[in-house]
Amino acid sequence: MFENFMKILHGEKPDGVVWTADISYWINGQKHAGTADAAWDSEKGSLQLHKDLGVMPYYFYDKFWTGRAVYDNTIEEQRECKNGKTTYRIITPVGTITEESSFMRESCSEGITSHMITSPEDMDILLYILEHRHLEPCNLEGYAERKALYKEYGGLPCLGLPRSPLSSLCYEWAGVQDMVYLMLDCEDKILTALDMIEAEQQVILDAVCELAPPLVHFPDNLSSDNLTSYYDDHMRDRHRRRIKQLHSAGTKCAVHLDGTTRGLLPKLVESGFDAIEALTPAPAGDLTAAEMQDCAGSDSVILWGGAPGVLFSAPYKWDDMEAHVQGVLETWKGRPFVLGVADQVPPDGDISFCRKIADMLK
Repeated sequence: MFENFMKILHGEKPDGVVWTADISYWINGQKHAGTADAAWDSEKGSLQLHKDLGVMPYYFYDKFWTGRAVYDNTIEEQRECKNGKTTYRIITPVGTITEESSFMRESCSEGITSHMITSPEDMDILLYILEHRHLEPCNLEGYAERKALYKEYGGLPCLGLPRSPLSSLCYEWAGVQDMVYLMLDCEDKILTALDMIEAEQQVILDAVCELAPPLVHFPDNLSSDNLTSYYDDHMRDRHRRRIKQLHSAGTKCAVHLDGTTRGLLPKLVESGFDAIEALTPAPAGDLTAAEMQDCAGSDSVILWGGAPGVLFSAPYKWDDMEAHVQGVLETWKGRPFVLGVADQVPPDGDISFCRKIADMLK
C-alpha cells in the first residue's frame, strides 16, 4: 500500500484502495484488560500487527511528536497520580497553574477535568511560561531508517507538528469553554500568546522542512462545532504560513479533523491542505460520505477516513460495517481518498473487522 499511498499524495491514480486504521486506543484497552501482546509496544511488533490486520502501518505515537518543550530553571513541574486522578502543576515566580485529569474505566481513557488556564490572571502566568521555555526538535533523527523499515511492511511513519497555536491553547492549556470566555475578557493576552506559540514553533518547522518527509500531520484535533467561528481570524493565516513553507520543502500536509465537519472542511481545503484526515461520517458524524465530498468542494484534496470507529462496537455488527464501507467506496470512487478508521478503533471494538475490510478491498 505504500506505493499507492505515495501515488495518492502526488495526485496520481493508485492501483488499489489504501486502508489505514489507528488502533492505539484498542491496544490500550487490551493492556488494561490484560490481553495485549507485549510485542505491540515495540515498533516492529506494531508493524507486524498492522500487517496481520491488513492495514497500512502509519500511526505510532511513541515517535510521533516532532517537538518537545524545555523550561528554564525558573520553572518547576510537579505531577502527582493518586486513585486514578492526576494533578499536574507548573510553578513559576509569578504564580502556579494546575491541571487535573481522571482515568475513566468505562471508556478506558483519561480526560481533563480542570484545565490550567481559567482566568486573565492565569494568562499572565502562561505568558511568563512562554517567555521562559523553548521547543527542541525530536523524533527526526533516524526517520530515514524508520521510513525504510515501514516500507518493508507497506507503510509510512507518521510525524506530527506541534499543534497550531489556537488548537494548542484550547487542547493543552485552557479548554474550549474557558478559551471562549478569555477571548472576551482578555483578547489582547490571547493574541499575544498565539503569536508567541507560533514564534517558538518555527524552529520545529525549520527542522521538519530540512528533513523533508513525504507527509506531516497537523494534529490539531479539530471539530467544526468548536472552532469554526474562530478559524478565519485566528487559524487560517497561521495554517497557510506553515503549509507554504512545508510545500516549498516538498512535504505534503494533512490535518486531523475528527469531529463535526460541515463548518471547517471547506475552510481547511481553502487553506491548502493536501489531505483532511479522520473524517467521521454518519452515523457518528454530522455529514454522510457524499455530503463530505460536496462540502469539500474540491476534487483534488484527499478525503481520509470514512469508517467510523463506533461501527466496530455493539450494537453494530459486521453486516453494518460492510454495508457502510461499500457505500463509502462507491461514493468516493474516482477521487483521491484514503479509507481509514475515523477516529480510532475503540477498546471494545471487534478488531477482526480490520482484516475483513482488507479482504473486501482485495
